[in-house]
This record gives sequence, C-alpha cells and structure tokens, in this order.
Amino acid sequence: MQPRWSRRAVMAVLGLALAVPVAAQARVRSAESVLAPGQSGFVPPEGQPDNPRLADQIALFEAFAFKPAGFDQAGTPETPRAGVTITRDAYGVPSVRAGSQRDAWFGAGYAVAQDRLVELELFRRSAQGRLAEVLGESRLASDIVARRDFYTRAELRRQLRRLPAALRERFDAYAEGVNAWLARVQAEPALRPRELALLNVTPAPWTPLDSASIGAQLARTVPSGDGRELENWRALRSLGAATFDRLLPVHQQRAPVTVPAAEGRFPSQPGRTRRDETDGFAASRRFLRGLRPPKVAAATARAGRLPAQGGSFHYAFRGPGSSAYLFSAPQVGFSIPGLFVELEVHAPGLDVRGVTGPGIPVIVAGHNGRIAWGIASGLGDDDDLYVERLAGRERYRFEGRTLRMRCRTESFGVAGADSVRRRLCRTVHGPVQARRGRRTAYARRYAIWGREIATFAGLAQLNDATSVSEAGAALRRVTWNENTLVADDGGHIGWWHPGRLPLRPRSWDERLPLPGTGEAEWRGVLPFRALPKTIDPPQGFLANWNNLPSAGWTNGDTPAPETNVGDLHRGRYLLDVVRRAATSPSLATLKAIEREVGTRAQQRPLLDAQLRAAQAAALGAARRVLDAIVAWDGDYDRTDAQDTVDPGVAAFEALKDAAEEEELRPYAVRWLGQRGPNHPFDVGAAEAAALHALGGVALLGPATRAAVRLRRRFGSYDPAAWREPRRLYDVQVQGVAPQLRLEFFDRGTWSQAVELGP
Repeated sequence: MQPRWSRRAVMAVLGLALAVPVAAQARVRSAESVLAPGQSGFVPPEGQPDNPRLADQIALFEAFAFKPAGFDQAGTPETPRAGVTITRDAYGVPSVRAGSQRDAWFGAGYAVAQDRLVELELFRRSAQGRLAEVLGESRLASDIVARRDFYTRAELRRQLRRLPAALRERFDAYAEGVNAWLARVQAEPALRPRELALLNVTPAPWTPLDSASIGAQLARTVPSGDGRELENWRALRSLGAATFDRLLPVHQQRAPVTVPAAEGRFPSQPGRTRRDETDGFAASRRFLRGLRPPKVAAATARAGRLPAQGGSFHYAFRGPGSSAYLFSAPQVGFSIPGLFVELEVHAPGLDVRGVTGPGIPVIVAGHNGRIAWGIASGLGDDDDLYVERLAGRERYRFEGRTLRMRCRTESFGVAGADSVRRRLCRTVHGPVQARRGRRTAYARRYAIWGREIATFAGLAQLNDATSVSEAGAALRRVTWNENTLVADDGGHIGWWHPGRLPLRPRSWDERLPLPGTGEAEWRGVLPFRALPKTIDPPQGFLANWNNLPSAGWTNGDTPAPETNVGDLHRGRYLLDVVRRAATSPSLATLKAIEREVGTRAQQRPLLDAQLRAAQAAALGAARRVLDAIVAWDGDYDRTDAQDTVDPGVAAFEALKDAAEEEELRPYAVRWLGQRGPNHPFDVGAAEAAALHALGGVALLGPATRAAVRLRRRFGSYDPAAWREPRRLYDVQVQGVAPQLRLEFFDRGTWSQAVELGP
C-alpha cells in the first residue's frame, strides 16, 4: 500500500529537489513534470528489496506538485557500454548522453528495458496478437483483432523500409539497447522481474519489428476510435430518423472550438453542402433499409493492455518579452506501470526530454532546448465501415466486378488450452471485421492504413524543431490525428489537428456504414493546408480538451460520445479558465489552471444560470437539492475530517441522473453513451441531451426525484447528510505490483509545465 504523505511534507521534499543545481538550459526557462504512479515498472524477485520507484510520484500528483524536468538533473551515472552514460535523477528518470545518436538510442533502449521489461514484453505480444500464449483464453479475442486489423511481419518490414535511413538506424540501436539489458538479466537473476518468473517467460531478443508493431498500434488507436457506425445504425433503427438526427447530429451546435473562428473556417468535408448532407442521410437510410447489422459489433485492438480513455488537455499562452507558457496533460488512465515512460536523450544534434511509449524510439511529448509540445487525442473520424456484397465466402462485388478477398489462416496459441485457427480476410477497403449471413461482410477502411510508422518520422523531426514554424513543417509528416500544441522561445504558440483524414463522398451520411460496391468511395484525404491550425492568434492563448478543432468541423460517426455535448463540453470550461488566466501569464498561473479544471465538475459552472433559475422557483425537497448544488462551487477534492466531500457532489450527480431518466428513454441513453471512465463528474452525450432539453424550471421535476434518491441513499432529506467519500482512481495493476490508492483528479497521466523565452 502506498503511504499517504501530508501535502506540507510533499512540498518540503519538492523544495529540496528544486534546489538541486542543474545545467543551464538553452532557452527553456523552467520545465517541470509529474508521472503517476512512477517511472519504474520493475518488481524484484521474491526476497529482494522493494523498488522505490514504482509509485514515488503519487505524493506529487495528489498535491498538484511537480518534479524538476529540465535537462541534466543531478543523479548517479552508469555506463552500459563505452561512450554511453545513463544518469537517473531523484525520481529515477534516465538521462542518456552519448557521442553519437546511435549510441544515444542504444542507451534509451537499455534504460527503458531496465524500467519496463515486462511491459515491453506484454506490449509486443499484444500488438502482434500473442498475449493469449502467456495469459490464456481471456486474451484470445484481442489477439484475433490485433492480427486481423493490423499487419503481418512482412508488411511492417515494408513500412520500416520507407523510413529515413537515420530513423531506421535509431530503431536498430534501440533494439540493441533492449537486448543488452536482456543479456544482463539472463546473467544476473536478481535483475529478473518477478512476473517473468511467474509466467515462466524468457523474452526473445528485441527487434526493430517489435518496436514497429507497437508503434503502428499506438499511432492508430490512441488518437481516435475505431468507428461507431454499427452502434449508430442500431440507434437509427431504435430511435427513428428524426430523433436520431436530433440526438446524434452531423453538426454540433454551440460547441467549443480550439481554432478561433476569426482565424478561419476549416470544414471537415469541403465541397459538401447542407443539401448534400440531407440527401446523403436519405440515401444511407435507403441503402440500409433492407439490411441487418451483424449480431456482434466489430472490435478494435488497443496497444498493450491500457486503452486511451477520457481524453487529454493542453493549453498555452503568450507572455511579455517574447515569453511563452505551455501545459500538456495527456490522459490515458492510470496503471502500475503506466502507459508512458519518461526519458531524456542527448547526442550531437539532439537534446530532448519527455514521454514516450515503451518500445518507441522517439519522444512523443516534451521539450528540447527551444520548443515544448503536447498532444491530445484528436478523436477525428479517420475510418469508415463498408458493407461488402458477397459473391461467395471469400468473394465480393466491387465496381461491377467480382473480386477475391485476400485471406490467410492464422494460428493462435492459448496457454492452458488448444491452439485456435482463424481465417482473416481483407477487401479493397480493409480488414473484414464482421459478417451477416452469406450475403454481407463488413470491412473497415483506415485513412492511416500502411502509414502508421511514418508518424515517427514526423515526431523525430518535431523533436529537433527550433521554432513553432519548424514544428508545423514536422507535423506535415505525421499520419496520426493527435492534436499538437507547440510553444517556442520566441514567444510564439501554435496548434494543429494533423493526420490523414478522409474526404468522404458528398451524398452519403458519415455517421452510418457505406456501400462497398464502389458508389461511395472517398474523394481522397484532406491536404495539410486544409486541416485546422493556427499560430499566434490575437487572443494570445490556445486550449483543447478533445473538443472540436474548428468551425465547420463535423462529428463524423461520433467516435467519442463526448463530442455531442455542445456548450456543455468540458473544453468550454477549460477555454474560459485559460482565457482569464492568460491576462496575467506566469508559470504559477499556468499550473494553477490545472488545479482549477482538474478538481471541479466542469458542468457545474457551465450550468450556473440554469441552476439558479430553477432554484428560484423551487420549493420543498427540490429546493434543498438545488440549494446544495448552487452553494457548491463544483470542487470534489475539498474534504472534511472524515474525508467526505461537499453535499453538492452527490446532489449534482443525482440531479443529472434524474434529468436523464425523465427526458430520455433507456434505449436513447444506450445509443448516446455515458461519460467516460476517466471523467466521473463530467456529462456524457445522454446527460447533455437531457440537460439541454430541461432548461430552468423544467429541472424542478428531476430535482424532486433527485431528493427522493438522496434520501434513500443517505437516510435523510438534510443536505448535511449527503456527504460521500472522496472518489479514487481504479488503478489497474499490470503484473504483481502492489494495488495503489490514488485520489481522483480530472488531470493527465503525465503532466508537464514549461516556460520559454529569451
């Protein structure tokens, strides 16, 4: 069990850490970060001392404190081979220094293997569809999806060959470093992680293809989902066309956007008119009328064992004297060990620190001597589901011809059971994910198909960029849809919504499956110049919390139900807070924003006028509920001596539930979706639809039912009794690390705060 430290003790320890002298940084004035629960994932063998780096950043995280993240923190060095030095700071973060980039990335692979050897093994098995070989039948389904929807070794090899020679050499060097650590583990049993002994697994040598398989899965699945066309089709059948179109619209009204409207309109489907959309909805309904959805929804694979959940936020503002401030907080859930690993790398022509995924030889978010950058899932609709008309088990019709699917038979090992064989097929559109009878198959087309690894060429160029404009040039090369925010030492800030995003057929509906016969093919992909972006907007700040990127952008097939909450989207609250803070820019102001947005139910302030109007008209039990909510500022972190929170927490949750039940039928709630698991105090699309429909005094009925619910739960109508324990994260334990207690905050798995300037 992780010990609980007082916040005063945490700040005292942090003060000592910040006092440690560091080498002068080029033009990054200050850099701080926190990675909960900790840098390491190594659980020693039985009988060995505990690893102090498994969860030593939880105390920082819960206190909204940070560790120094500038270059060259003091620590103890080691030399895994001549010319390579790894120095670990007070929190175990490795800084690799070498005389060549090849040696530096050898050191990076070595250091990450020291920290995350078991995770590396699980990641590559997951990405390659081989987890069931060690974890049993529970992982067979995800293994099948991984091989079905991703690549053979030959296909990965072709992607690697298209990389620049210097980047291919980096993949080679990283693999050499992992293997050097593997050799040490084999020679020294005390270094062997406990999980490997329990699973009786000896990892095979690492290869560049292992890193490529992990990279391909991360690049495709973390930024966006795998499409909701089948769910939307079922919703259409249940709700009817009018209700479906109202609750799951193509265009979101009053939605917050990151690119200011004055900076330009970036339509997601240029050339398509509202008439096209109306005609397309009718055409899609006609096409689907004689079909039935498959009984099982198509599934998607996720890298490792931790899907990206909830979203990520980042923000930046300009300051006086050509200064700039950037905060980045990618949210991918909490586990021990985590999805991210922290790393610093130095070689001639390369100085960079930040986070990456284990197995990936590039920094995906962080800072160098001149710029800082952060990423947040773009949630763009970058794939479509096509309905293939079959002409046999492995034949289908396309553009008037009968084509043969490309199929292969794969064998899947299963620990404790017989191996399983599956036939995996592809059409011209992509992998076949589902079938319905003998007449139809469902194949998914990905805009990023075959180009996932190219993203790492763009990220490597971003690692080297010295300005916001150079960062923009690097982002032309990325193929994933990760919103990217950049600040530089000249006081400039910029934001991009990059990647490969399809230009869809004008007269078909983007929310629903498309006919695969050739009549609904894409018109290409959006060129980089047409993607949402902005540099130095006059407002002086930028912010994104997975909200829509710009005016003119549509919802697609709503890969995340949270995109359908309009003016109640949490991104609106973040934008409001950043707008106020940007009037007095400083590092302290930058960090204070995270505390404010990360400890509040964002919709409480967004609904303030509506709640007060209902309060003024309320009587009796309904008035007690609304009084408690209006008196509450939305903070769910503030506790009393019994570690319970304000009565407004329970009252607000009860009101949202009652509003949803009154306004929406159960099947509508199911199709619209609920709040994400990383955002328990947020609203999902279903709650938002109900709250939009129940303005002002219309909340009195739900408030009365909420009071009954609260009395049933707490035994009293008195709000003083409505205090519940403070919420905790459900921290996933990967392996045999200890279960942790981690207080819930709506904040990043890893957070960095950077101040830049001359």
